[in-house]
Amino acid sequence: MNKRTRKAKRTALSLGAALLLLLFLSSGALQAQSQDKTIWEFGLTGELAARGIKWAEETSTLKATNMLLELRARNLGNIFNLSVFGGLGLPRPNGVIFEELPLTLEYQGGSISGLLFGARAEARLLQASDFNFGLVGEFSSYLGFKKDFELTGLVVPGTATAQPSWSQASGGLLITYDALEGSQPFLEVAASYFWGNFKMTEKIEDLEGQEKVKLKGSSYVSITTGWSFFLVDKITVVPRIRIFPGSRTALGAGLSLYYGF
Repeated sequence: MNKRTRKAKRTALSLGAALLLLLFLSSGALQAQSQDKTIWEFGLTGELAARGIKWAEETSTLKATNMLLELRARNLGNIFNLSVFGGLGLPRPNGVIFEELPLTLEYQGGSISGLLFGARAEARLLQASDFNFGLVGEFSSYLGFKKDFELTGLVVPGTATAQPSWSQASGGLLITYDALEGSQPFLEVAASYFWGNFKMTEKIEDLEGQEKVKLKGSSYVSITTGWSFFLVDKITVVPRIRIFPGSRTALGAGLSLYYGF
């Protein structure tokens, strides 16, 4: 990891920690002023995620299908939302090239299942007319299971084992429009940092080698827009779209369903 990458990683982690601390302190300071009840919600999210990644001088688009369960506390101190989530991630890291194996390999094996988990915090800090301005911070990690597959086109048998893992942290500005009855559009603009590894083991008869490719994001900004619809009987539906602009612009979408209890 070069000096510039280490500095960017430290900056992103420091930003995320500072945002989470500020959210916590803001919640504690204002909670005593509010008598509004905290709403606990159980959520289910389906997501088609995508973001640009790079390694060495190469770039690709990492696409994934995620299914997540979520527990969310909404309206803590009348300003604070906190959630934890976890579930199954099915990323498709196609296009990543391994050049230091016995036989150079470009991964085109499709989805690799794994565990995806993380946490998210939001705080509303300033109201201006019908708009609320606040901060948001999110962290997530993916731990991929091992995937074995046969190497084709060889005169002797060969196998390979793929195992990726990565994390991403983001923090930035959250804007909501609160003048509508029963719904709330929102816009999120955040700094985002992605880092990880993709390990590949290759075996061809008596030859065996292992290579770990370091991955990072090709964009450091994410833009998310969506709409919260508050339906009857404590049900909330939230569709959203997220874009990572940059040298490898990527667009994803998700849908969350929450039930309050």
